[in-house]
Amino acid sequence: MIALGLALTLVAAGATLFAVIATATTSTTITLTALGVTISVSPLDLFIAGALSVVLLGLGIALISRGTRRTARTHKELRSLRKDKAIAATKASEGSDEETIDDGNDDSTRNDDSTGNDSRRGGAHSGKAKSTADAA
Repeated sequence: MIALGLALTLVAAGATLFAVIATATTSTTITLTALGVTISVSPLDLFIAGALSVVLLGLGIALISRGTRRTARTHKELRSLRKDKAIAATKASEGSDEETIDDGNDDSTRNDDSTGNDSRRGGAHSGKAKSTADAA
């Protein structure tokens, strides 16, 4: 593939060089008429205008191709992010369903003192009993 590309590039460079040298020595002018406008150009000017048109056409196609690839990549990334977000939300909702199951051991309302007794029961070592013993 590289050899073919190199060969085509050399052929194009040779053709360009030939066209420039061959038309530079002639004094012939070509009259062009389009849309009511008439101009006289040399063959070299005509060749340069054609080459410039081909370069601009190639540049335009390359920019369109690049823009569409970028847009497609952006849409693909956006779709992927939305899918990941939906999966995360599904997992989070499944996880919250598991957390809401009450197993009877609610540690958030338990208030144990250092002896391991529950102060809500009002046992001998509860906070209320200690404050009464300290007051006496």
